[in-house]
Amino acid sequence: MTPEQLKLIKQLAQLGDVTIVKRGTSSLINAISEMNSKALELILEDDVSYQDTTKTIFLQKLKEVFTDFQKEDSKLIPYEGKCNSGECTNKNKKGIAFVGNKSNRYINFIIEEKEDGTVKDIYTCSVFCTNENVINENKRKLDITVYNDEKVNFKPSSSYNYLKNKSITALNEIKQLNDCEISKDEIITWIKSYEELYNSMNWINNYYKYHYSFYWLYYHINEIYKFLIIENEAKIAIDEFKSINLDNEIDLLKWLVKYEHLYNELILLYGNILPEESLQTGNCVLHKDHTVYFKIDILRNCIDLQELLEKHYYEKLNKYNTLSPEEQENQIPFDDDYERTSSLKYHLQTRGII
Repeated sequence: MTPEQLKLIKQLAQLGDVTIVKRGTSSLINAISEMNSKALELILEDDVSYQDTTKTIFLQKLKEVFTDFQKEDSKLIPYEGKCNSGECTNKNKKGIAFVGNKSNRYINFIIEEKEDGTVKDIYTCSVFCTNENVINENKRKLDITVYNDEKVNFKPSSSYNYLKNKSITALNEIKQLNDCEISKDEIITWIKSYEELYNSMNWINNYYKYHYSFYWLYYHINEIYKFLIIENEAKIAIDEFKSINLDNEIDLLKWLVKYEHLYNELILLYGNILPEESLQTGNCVLHKDHTVYFKIDILRNCIDLQELLEKHYYEKLNKYNTLSPEEQENQIPFDDDYERTSSLKYHLQTRGII
């Protein structure tokens, strides 16, 4: 044990923060149960890799898990079990499931020991079975993600470094706007600037820390961008609606058919992009991992058109549907025939109305 660690033990002892400093599995389990990061710093060895990454990175990620647990839980209850995968090389290896004492959320670890009883390795297990039936599968499972470039045996290539640097630049542009408003033009400019970078990536094959963060940030902002592109057509649709005589149902039906493709796109606007809270505040967070926000008025035409279509579309679809209740119930979303038979146009043409 290094002089620095001995000094830390004395300091912790004075504070009464930790009583377990032995490097055995039982000490590890107790420290995780108490979510005691300082004790784990002493229990785990410095020059050993855990979940294929360094002790420093592993503990940093574990602390993030603890922070998440501590939103609801004061302690994690340990339950013995083993890997239950039929394909994993770790099948039947023993471990512990740690379950939040209030939330019932959980995280699973396989723990390997050395001959002297100290911890050889610890890593998460995705297919874990406890000896007691204590896991509530409906509760959220927490996990630790180690990216390929965080592993101790990772060797960066020139292409990796190029994509990493580009990703960091893109991420920093958004990060620098934290707590600030981003405009419609700024969103469009950012999307266009990094479109080539995004298209060059495959998130499955580029499972690296910054690549991955950029990929999913771009994916989400691009969904917002798609609605910004719809804005002009949505305005045209709204202006046309204003000239419709609602007493003439044929005119309304023709308008609904003309713009039902937008209805199918705008149905994803709420929830995916605009939560209920944003409709009340007028602001919407650009992405959950950042505090950049935009005024929802930049999507005003989409919002107004979605409300118009919501008010009239399903009323007419239900009125003119040519399928029996049983046929409607047996429709399979996204199969080859679903898009056609679920549209208002199909049923109006079948009836010979338009």
